[in-house]
Amino acid sequence: MSERITVFDIEVLNQDPASVCAIGIVELLDQQVISTYYSLVKPRNLSYDVYRYKVHKIKTKSLLKERPFQDVWKDIHHYFENTIVVSHDIQGDMMNLRAVLKQNHISYPHLYMSCTNVLAHLVYPDLHKYNVKELSQMIGFEFQAHHALDDAKACAQILIEMLKYEHCETLQELHQRFHLDFGEMKENYYRNIISAEIAPQLRELSQREDAFLYHQFVCFTGKLSMPRELLEEKTKQVSALATQQVSTQTNYLVIGGKGYHKVRFGNENKKVKKAIQLMKQGQDLRIVHENEYLKLLESKK
Repeated sequence: MSERITVFDIEVLNQDPASVCAIGIVELLDQQVISTYYSLVKPRNLSYDVYRYKVHKIKTKSLLKERPFQDVWKDIHHYFENTIVVSHDIQGDMMNLRAVLKQNHISYPHLYMSCTNVLAHLVYPDLHKYNVKELSQMIGFEFQAHHALDDAKACAQILIEMLKYEHCETLQELHQRFHLDFGEMKENYYRNIISAEIAPQLRELSQREDAFLYHQFVCFTGKLSMPRELLEEKTKQVSALATQQVSTQTNYLVIGGKGYHKVRFGNENKKVKKAIQLMKQGQDLRIVHENEYLKLLESKK
């Protein structure tokens, strides 16, 4: 069965996550490039950012006659529908894409997400650097860094080389080899792929695929009835990952039973406020009582 993949890269003009000013796309079908796309984009927020200009060299004045995102989206939406979407910083690129979709009142397309940075940490565990430049040099691919289309081309080539290195015919097969779940986005729903920093932990986990919490990300807050270290160890035993902060990867925020209602329904706990914000944005995240979480630890799929 054929596997279609969209590899993309986004540049933003300033600190506004919706200020997408360039997008590059490489479409793969069974590891072969079948189309490419590049466009500058005129964002609503045209404020100048010195740091980002040094990265991508895109001037505000060069965007004044470019099309706004909603017009560019008409050209590219098919690349993001019912496919696997890949970038080297899928966390950041999808944050920008979601922000500009929301700004323009465009519904999320249905897609699955992967990340060459995450995969590289699993395929090449002994490297010191995992940026696009270093990985491209390793595989002998030359490109112009921080140009959205060239970055997308480099990312696509890195992905193809990793598939060859692991003797995998599809990206789905590569994910299965490392017990790595795809991220997913659809209308009013978002579930992120794990971060590159956490990816090496997959090698250390016992693969309890029958566990209800298999590969779920769990964060704790409030006063717990048992030492946090013990609860984190129990979490690891069911192939789940304990994290210190609530993020776009978090699946469960567990609140300790002592003073639960004050923490859950008050307005002081930063982790709860962050979780509620992400839930409103469609993230697949639950806030649960410690006692409920202990039951989930024993549950099977």
